Amino acid sequence: MNGSARAALPAATAMRRDAATWYGYLLLGFFTFLLNIQGNILPFLQRELAIGYGLVALHSSAIAVGMIVTGLSGERVIQQLGQGRTLAVGGLGAALAALLLCLAPTAWVSIGACLLLGLAGSLIPAVVPAMLADIHGRHRDRALAELSAVCYAFAVTAPLATGASLALGLGWRGAVLWGILCGGFVLGLGRRAAVPDLPPASPAAGRLPAAYWAYWSLLVLVVAIEFCVLLWAPAFLERVVGLAPATAAGTAAVFASAMLLGRLAGSAVVDRLPPAALYAASLIVTLFGFALYWGGGSPWLAVPGLAVVGLGVALLYPLSLGLALEAAGPLGAAASARFMFAVGLAILTAPFLLGAVADRVGLGAAHLVIPVLAVTALVGLAAARALERRSPLR
Repeated sequence: MNGSARAALPAATAMRRDAATWYGYLLLGFFTFLLNIQGNILPFLQRELAIGYGLVALHSSAIAVGMIVTGLSGERVIQQLGQGRTLAVGGLGAALAALLLCLAPTAWVSIGACLLLGLAGSLIPAVVPAMLADIHGRHRDRALAELSAVCYAFAVTAPLATGASLALGLGWRGAVLWGILCGGFVLGLGRRAAVPDLPPASPAAGRLPAAYWAYWSLLVLVVAIEFCVLLWAPAFLERVVGLAPATAAGTAAVFASAMLLGRLAGSAVVDRLPPAALYAASLIVTLFGFALYWGGGSPWLAVPGLAVVGLGVALLYPLSLGLALEAAGPLGAAASARFMFAVGLAILTAPFLLGAVADRVGLGAAHLVIPVLAVTALVGLAAARALERRSPLR
């Protein structure tokens, strides 16, 4: 069933969130918390271990490499263990990696902990989208939007937990340990959740179709946009817009806040609008916001523009997941496992690409990478829809 037909269905049957749904929401939120707290704790780890910026950068690279490896091999793990056990292994592995990070005596141990976090933790998002699609059927897009909103809420708590832990004299490790305790609580709740088995795949459909890979490529592009803005907005607001360093760092949070607001609001509309039309509209909003952000020339336009960019980008990730799962048809489990390859690839390459361009042409001009990614995604969306119309799985 295509996106337009789904949108036309009557909303007579309300979406029901069972224990497995909440387990998926919260467990992926736990993993998101551990990912996002890295940026808050690495400066402290750098001082404790007396390491340079190169080794600091290897921590995030190790996470991304772990995601890529899981994206390539996670399907076999899920087939061997089943979805329920894979989620448990992913959650326990992520908690172990976080604990190892707290105990790391050297940089190479902490980098290894980050690699383990990427490898084990990304088993969670390798399962959850396909599991939610299986549970919620035509309400899949709403479930994925709610999943993204919950994850972003956990992401916002990461710097808050770090600040609170430091204020209480517990150090950065207190925030990480609090996250581990929350993860343990979620895993305990998950023992009561009826996680569905893998849906049977059609024997004739062994390979993911071209339309899926087109949407997978869109996922790379939109995650690249998100992380380029997340990583470089503070520097842009300081060096290009002219805000003081502390003000720029705090003001950059409007992007994350707008993302959270957009995902909360979007979860109420994704069932009512065709996903492809909503996707295109989101990209157009992103481009409009970027024009204000980049071309405004003053904080009075740049900051609202950054908020509009956040609202535009907010739904692109969950919509990409939904469209890719739809294109995959009966191969949803394989499709979901490949998502982490896309995310890891985007995180590993895109922010560093923008930085490399900035070294040559300046930070302001380098930010034009972002609208190039957005326009490419618009073109890619049209190509993906054309491939989907010709797909034998339709």
